[in-house]
Amino acid sequence: GAKDIADALKVNTSLTSLDLYNNEIGDEGAKDIADVLKANPMSALISLSGAGEADEFVKNRNRQRFLDTLNGNEKAEFARLRVMFVGQGRAGKSATVRSMLGKPFSPEWDSTVGADVSESVVNGSSWGDETDQIDFASALAVKMMNRRNEMKPSSTKRMEKSPVVAPLPKSSQTVMNNPEANKGDQLQNKGHKLSNFVDKDQNKKDLKRNSSVKNDRPRKSPEEDIIREYDEELILEAHERKNDLALSLWDFGGQEVFYTMHHIFLTQTGVYVLVFDTRELLDVETREEAQKYLLFWLRSINMHAPQAPLLLVGTFCAEIQDEMRRVDKILRKLSKHFCSQIVTNESLVFFPIDNKERLNIQELRKAIEHEARNDPAMKQEVSIRWMAFLDDLLSHKSSKSYLTMNGDVNHVANKFGLSRQERYIALGLFHERGLIIHLTATEALQNIVIVKPQWIIDALGKVIRDSSIHVDISEYERDGLLDDAQLLFEEGIASRDLLGYLWNYDQTEFFIDLMKRTMLMSDYQQDGFLIPSLLKENKDMGAVDTRCVVDFSTTFLPHGVFQRLVCLCVEYVSRKTSFDDSIRMNKNCATFPAFAGQEVELVEDPSQQAILVSSSDVEKVIPIISSMLLKINGNVMGGRLKWKVLIDGNVFQPEKAVEIESPTLDLDVFLASL
Repeated sequence: GAKDIADALKVNTSLTSLDLYNNEIGDEGAKDIADVLKANPMSALISLSGAGEADEFVKNRNRQRFLDTLNGNEKAEFARLRVMFVGQGRAGKSATVRSMLGKPFSPEWDSTVGADVSESVVNGSSWGDETDQIDFASALAVKMMNRRNEMKPSSTKRMEKSPVVAPLPKSSQTVMNNPEANKGDQLQNKGHKLSNFVDKDQNKKDLKRNSSVKNDRPRKSPEEDIIREYDEELILEAHERKNDLALSLWDFGGQEVFYTMHHIFLTQTGVYVLVFDTRELLDVETREEAQKYLLFWLRSINMHAPQAPLLLVGTFCAEIQDEMRRVDKILRKLSKHFCSQIVTNESLVFFPIDNKERLNIQELRKAIEHEARNDPAMKQEVSIRWMAFLDDLLSHKSSKSYLTMNGDVNHVANKFGLSRQERYIALGLFHERGLIIHLTATEALQNIVIVKPQWIIDALGKVIRDSSIHVDISEYERDGLLDDAQLLFEEGIASRDLLGYLWNYDQTEFFIDLMKRTMLMSDYQQDGFLIPSLLKENKDMGAVDTRCVVDFSTTFLPHGVFQRLVCLCVEYVSRKTSFDDSIRMNKNCATFPAFAGQEVELVEDPSQQAILVSSSDVEKVIPIISSMLLKINGNVMGGRLKWKVLIDGNVFQPEKAVEIESPTLDLDVFLASL
């Protein structure tokens, strides 16, 4: 019997576990098996028990293979992607995510504030709710070990004098636009302003220090670090899960107030799921509103992620079983300009589901998994060094919510031999896959790596929320902040006391600075802050004559552009003149009495996809407004917005308007000089 087993193991490339307890194979049989395994270095056997000498040989061999892989030069695909669920509020996005994860339907589920992030591992038809921290380096190493079974033994040769990872290969990635982004003194995670993380005087010292880092600098051998982490059960589990797909599920709040902050978190890669209520699309009274939200999201997804697959998902289909073709007809007309992105469902352009009745849930799972596995982004290969870098960063989650580039991040990157360019590329990948948040719009933002995405989403959502759904005003009354809360949720003006209260007096300065740098907030009056996305509509404003039109109709005007423009205008006025109460603002209109020496009114006109500018001296105002829009486009919209500036007499008449060149200036320099 032992000899037959030994003969079979000579050619084994797939059997991973063998239990020979109570089989009385004896010492001679164990020796035969051990000799065969020694002669077959490509054997896939990971676990062997009950075979004496052969057991120990397999364990030692697998340990050595594991260490060789951790310190090798190979790369493998990183099987992980984001799936983003978007759509109108109350359309059933959260219920759909719960259905994907196999959780029960809950009709009383609270409306999502900001966004909710869930982790899932797809294995066959099952979508598990992943809560445990994954050892990414070990998982990738096992994936490489499995792949190596089909390669020649010489490819597993261990590198000498290697750190935990291989020497840096030449990267094929593009050099970062701002290679100086990790300047600054080392600061602890104590809620400082973002501006404190950038120290220009330290730059030369940082360059010298980072350029002197070498992969083979003296330190403990990699065996000392990794042997403690070697676990045969971990290897077995990783082998069994070698075809698993990890998905980061982002459920975005559907109320319009959140759209301004969503731009920060939408990514170019991933799978988008646009959820809508089929009943509202069929009801004459709600159809126009439902179509408006659908068109907004179709345009927004196309702008942020023009190559990403998009699935249209209609909820409550059990109630409209005989109306599927009507829904399909409406959607085809609405989405005709976005056909290249939309994933069809056989003869339908959408996926009808019912979360309560559990209809077509498995079909939607399969469709999402298929698109994720075939996404070109999934083909990108990464090294063990990148995964070790990621593991180390995420290990700080127990004590910190964010890290600084000039502190922990650069220290970890240097430890694993990542160059300055490579560490930014790696962070960009981790951001796209939903593991961290690393914003790169400004130098100060680049210096922050948020290792708890839900933490920052929740913090922003405590301020930016729909007061009609998510605010209990009595809570503020009990704590003596009723006036402050009413000012915030009715007029969009926050006091420092209220912000401290909302954020539990923890990291308040950090959050304020983050919101200002992402143009969600601006200083307003004395020790106050304006949050334009919370402004209410006022029909008495916005009726003056128009002198200038900023026309976005060739693409579209996303929600959040006008609000950020107001932020920058308030910042401009506050630096140019002293604040007074004569500035008037509402949801879609802002009037500035002393803007560049004259009164300027800005009006957002969603029906025309335009921003209207009223001014007595257009030529003086246009350069300032244009530069602000360029900043918003580059920092938040990925540079994909397109517009033209038009002038007419007093009333906007597109057929008579004359297009003029839009001059620009460096807004940051201009504001800094005031």
